[in-house]
Amino acid sequence: MSAHFHHESHGNHPMSFIGFVLALGGFLSAALWLVHMAAGNTGHAVLFALVMVAAFGCAISIFYTIGHRYHHSPVLPDNTPDEKERYVRKYRG
Repeated sequence: MSAHFHHESHGNHPMSFIGFVLALGGFLSAALWLVHMAAGNTGHAVLFALVMVAAFGCAISIFYTIGHRYHHSPVLPDNTPDEKERYVRKYRG
């Protein structure tokens, strides 16, 4: 008896997750930047401002590259005709 494992792609580009995590990190860094700026901690405020700019810059470049160079949506999955046919057969058939 052998088990057959079949991997179905979810249709998202793997770098989309990295861009999403970087965007979340940018928002977290923006909040910490604001808190440290209000508290008068200039060194930490500058550090978190730089981290924020870098995180948002990297996330934007990843999303732009996925969308324009690879013609793949960074948010919505792009499924192949085979995946669509397999879905229709499995769930609608």
